[in-house]
This record gives sequence, structure tokens and C-alpha cells, in this order.
Amino acid sequence: MKPTVLLAGIVLLAGCGADPVPTESAAATPAQSAASLDGTLTAADRQDVAALRAATAQFHRIEVANAAGYNNQFPAGCMESSAGGMGIHYLNGDNVGSLDPTRPQLVIYEPEQNGTLRLVAVEFIYPGQPTDPAPVLFGQSFRWNETFQVWALHVWIFRNNPTGLFQDWNPDVSCQFAPTTSTMVH
Repeated sequence: MKPTVLLAGIVLLAGCGADPVPTESAAATPAQSAASLDGTLTAADRQDVAALRAATAQFHRIEVANAAGYNNQFPAGCMESSAGGMGIHYLNGDNVGSLDPTRPQLVIYEPEQNGTLRLVAVEFIYPGQPTDPAPVLFGQSFRWNETFQVWALHVWIFRNNPTGLFQDWNPDVSCQFAPTTSTMVH
């Protein structure tokens, strides 16, 4: 599937999305950052993760993410499963088809009790077929997402994930305060 076809489908599915609530969330603490980087990453992978964190830190404020093109909620609602939560995803369609480690296709927010959104992770998606070789970033192979028919890789750079930096679901993320929740397999 060509990136333009996938992008058209994603934008069509995403719609306009609701106006997000601004947040003043703080970045992950150094302890969280260090805990997320287990010893399995090479020095080059660690540098790429650090570059990703630096490039996306500005998106703690959702209005900055919106201005940078992350303004379509996709999929709608806060995603959760029995394995944990993901949060609310905002898509930048201009980044679809890129494997630049500093240009994720999605930024992910956890809804807070006070109505704000806290940046917790990013997600890379890449068009293709399940029979294609998996794309690789940060030394990690993407996983095929059957639901959305794309290759996907989560990176929990702003919220420690006890199950791993690159896992889909985070048991420490909740959709408890989200206005809309989607329970799904990812």
C-alpha cells in the first residue's frame, strides 16, 4: 500500500477530532528516563531515543503539537485493554511513510483528572503488508497491527512502562478520566 493511500484512509477515519484540552505536563524525570532504557539498546539506539525525546518534548503542550500538525485524533477516544492503556493518539499525517526517528506519526496523551492531557508516548506507524519485512527503529522491529493494517512501534519516552520501553500497552496508563474510551486489541 502506498503512503498516500494509507494517509487518505487515516485522515478519513480520523475526521476532525475534538479540540484537545491544553496541558502543562512536565517531562519524564531522569529516573524514569533511565529506567526506560534497559541495557539492550546500542549506543546509537540510545542516541536516537534521546533525539526523539528532544524533538518531541515541546509537545507536552497539546496546542504546540496541534500547531505542528498533530491535530487529528486517530483512532477516536482513549485506547485501553486488559494489558493497560495507551491513551489518546494524535496523528500528523505528513509524517506517514517516514522512518525518521525524530518524526513520529502519533503523539499519545493520558487524560488527567483535571481535564488536561499528559504526553506519555509516541507511536511510529508505517504502511505495508503483513508479509513485508518489519521496519526497524531504535533496534526494534515494528509489530503488524491487524486492526489498522500498518506496522507500528510505541515508544514510552515520557511515562515509564514497567513492561518495556517499546511495548504496545502500559499498565501505568489509564483512560479513567477520558470522555470516550475504546477497548481494542492492538
